[in-house]
Amino acid sequence: MNLKRRGFLSMLGGAFAAPMMPSVSLASASKAAYPASALHAAIYHAQTRVNFSVFSLAQQLGLQLGQAEQLMIDMSERGILGPMQGTTRAGRWARSHVMRRPASHVVATQKVASKASKPAAASKVQNTVPTEIEDPETGPENRTTTMEKFDKHSGIAAPMPLVNIDTDMIIPKVFLKTIKRSGLGVNLFDEMRFDREGNEIADFVLNQAAYREASVLVAGDNFGCGSSREHAPWAIADFGIRCVISTSFADIFYNNCFKNGILPIVLPEDQRDALMKDAEKGANARIEIDLEAQTVTSSDGEVFNFEVDSFKKHCLMNGLDDIGLTMEKVTAIDAFEAQHATDRPWV
Repeated sequence: MNLKRRGFLSMLGGAFAAPMMPSVSLASASKAAYPASALHAAIYHAQTRVNFSVFSLAQQLGLQLGQAEQLMIDMSERGILGPMQGTTRAGRWARSHVMRRPASHVVATQKVASKASKPAAASKVQNTVPTEIEDPETGPENRTTTMEKFDKHSGIAAPMPLVNIDTDMIIPKVFLKTIKRSGLGVNLFDEMRFDREGNEIADFVLNQAAYREASVLVAGDNFGCGSSREHAPWAIADFGIRCVISTSFADIFYNNCFKNGILPIVLPEDQRDALMKDAEKGANARIEIDLEAQTVTSSDGEVFNFEVDSFKKHCLMNGLDDIGLTMEKVTAIDAFEAQHATDRPWV
């Protein structure tokens, strides 16, 4: 059986399964912003995909984002997603506070938010997918890196002994609608921090009073595995976490941390476990980190040494991401462009 025929039969099976779901009126669906036929197709996708979002639904069904969003809302409100998917990520998301997140939580650039004289522009940003908006008054000479420098840090450490914490746990993919580094901290570990109704889960470590101001994570093995989304370190940094300590990290996540002002520290298991136990003391236990000396000091004064690449260390201590490194050469770049314009005026 070829793949095309198999896909058709699978979709047909999904359509036959639709009547077994909670009753829904196709007439009422036709009154919505999306075609009535989109409902059965969406049910098929909900059955066959562990994760699906407004964006993937729009792409698969050829709908506009507004239509796909209304379709997702209707499926959730009519009880289709819950019985079908139970506690899967897609079902949880469709019934959670994410769908009803207030406009104030939408990420907008500071430039747009500060321009009170242009309310139309600000309103437009709040009702679309947030994007990086460049100020035409800001020339290349004024563009500098915004990455925060890391030298010494003292902070409360939160213990997270889970292993294989992947990037979808750090920041679920439904929040990957922005290219801004800011605004994602509120959604850090969203599916572990909040229940389906958007209420805090009391036993999650970052919801506990002692760790609400934590700026260090002591985590289990293989932290940051999964997809390569850079939004994961963006969310961690925006929440206020400056350092993550583990026995191992996924390579891409590890490298992305250095480009976003976060220090990932790799320690042997026994030393990590000692810091994990120290972190369990709560807000009274503060961990000291010295990047220059490459040491971590527990609240009891025990010192652990760690290794770090010298170039990554230089970049982090000087607040240099890839753009910052490029801007260090701005004089040479400008000279080259001026000479190039003279030598090849026709280009």
